[in-house]
Amino acid sequence: MPREVRIASALLTGLGAVLIVNAVIALLYRDDLRAAAQDNVGGLLTSGQVNGILIAVAALMFLLGGLLVLAGGHIRHGRQWARVLAFVTAGTLLLFSGIGALAGAGLLAVVLVGASVGVVALLMQSAVADFFERDAAQRDAAQRDAARNDAAQRDASQHDQRP
Repeated sequence: MPREVRIASALLTGLGAVLIVNAVIALLYRDDLRAAAQDNVGGLLTSGQVNGILIAVAALMFLLGGLLVLAGGHIRHGRQWARVLAFVTAGTLLLFSGIGALAGAGLLAVVLVGASVGVVALLMQSAVADFFERDAAQRDAAQRDAARNDAAQRDASQHDQRP
C-alpha cells in the first residue's frame, strides 16, 4: 500500500472523528451556542430559527464525519468507491470550511480546509491511482476465477449424476 494512501486514510479518519466530536459538542452545548448566536443575529432570526440552524449544522457535521470515517477505513483496501466518496466529502467539507474560515469561524475551519486539501492532493497522485487500479484488476480476476470454479463444480456434479 502506498504511503500516500496510508496518510490519506489517517487524515480522513481523523477529520471524520473531529467532525463527529464537534457535532456532539454542538448538540450538548446548543443552548449556549444559541445564546451567543442570538447576540450576533438576534434582529434577523428568531430563537427557533437559530436553534434549527444549529441542529442542521450539527447533523451535517455528523453526516460528513461518518462518511469521512467510512471512506478512511475502506480506502486502505483499495476500494474505488471509497476514493470517490473521499473526494466528494472532502470537497464538500472544503466548501463549508472555506466559507466558515472567510466568515471568521476560527482555527478549526482553517485546519479542516488544510486537511481536506491534503487528502485530495494525496489521493490524486499517480502512485495512488495505480494502487486502486491494480486492486480492482485483482478483484476482477478473483471473480472470474470463482465463476470458473463454480462452473467446473456444476459440470462435475452433473457428470456424477449421469448413469
